[in-house]
Amino acid sequence: MADACCDAAWVVPTMAERHVQDERLSAFLDDELDEDAALRVTRHLRSCQPCLDSLQELRATRDALRRLPGLQAPVLTAEALPDRTTARRVSKGAVFTGAVTLVMVLLGGTVYALGGDDGDVEPPVEMFLVDHVARTAGGPVPPAVGTAGR
Repeated sequence: MADACCDAAWVVPTMAERHVQDERLSAFLDDELDEDAALRVTRHLRSCQPCLDSLQELRATRDALRRLPGLQAPVLTAEALPDRTTARRVSKGAVFTGAVTLVMVLLGGTVYALGGDDGDVEPPVEMFLVDHVARTAGGPVPPAVGTAGR
């Protein structure tokens, strides 16, 4: 017959007796149960040898796993991973400056692309000649650059 301490929510009926599920025993072993549930499991273990044996097997398995040596990553895998110890953090100021620069470049490019073509730009030669005559008292106009030897 079922023990009075057994609750259908945490035990599985087996034959004429109820036993604690392995998941619940594992949680009990790892101190993951609340106080009330742990007390019910403890009471059940006092009178149920199969559940106590299951708990001892779980404890032995856990202890054996903890005694296993740690695994070391293969050399090739370790070399392929990026070195995160030298990673630099980007300041908020640098991010802001980069964002403002990007916006300005995009805005300037848009204005340039949408701007009209003023055609060929001709320098005001007449104004330069008048200025030259005024400064040199009517002296000769020097030859254009690149035509000095002719």
